[in-house]
Amino acid sequence: MFLEAVNFNIEDYMIWIWLAIFVIAVVVEALTEELVSVWFAAGALITIPISYAAPFWVEIVVFAVISVVALIFTRPLVKRMMDRTVRKTNSDDFIGKRVKVIKPIDKFDGGEVKLNGIIYTAILREEDEEKIENDSIVEVVALKGNRVVVKRIIEENEEA
Repeated sequence: MFLEAVNFNIEDYMIWIWLAIFVIAVVVEALTEELVSVWFAAGALITIPISYAAPFWVEIVVFAVISVVALIFTRPLVKRMMDRTVRKTNSDDFIGKRVKVIKPIDKFDGGEVKLNGIIYTAILREEDEEKIENDSIVEVVALKGNRVVVKRIIEENEEA
């Protein structure tokens, strides 16, 4: 009885429905780390002006087509841009290398080592206290900014 008295036409409210879909999609997008709803936001945004003149079924088709097309054409690009895989760099090759000290290294003053023909500032590991003299052999254990962190290599003839 109530529905008979009210003349309800969904097409009169579609602009608000598309606006709500747009806002919800943008909020969901803002709350997530991955791109999950930006394509639906684009579809809803383009459908809003169409809702003034087009019938309901046309609006649904436009929304679906725009969302799918946006997804198909932008998803591969977005995946490449957001690729978070860790790639080895040439600096990863430094770790584990044994090098010769060319300027003494102590706890409070960085020295220098020559690695692959390039001179780098070298610092001791935090737990090391002993000064490392020139011509000693050290191993690179980490990189800290533009410095290499080294530890002294104790050779067999030094132990005896």
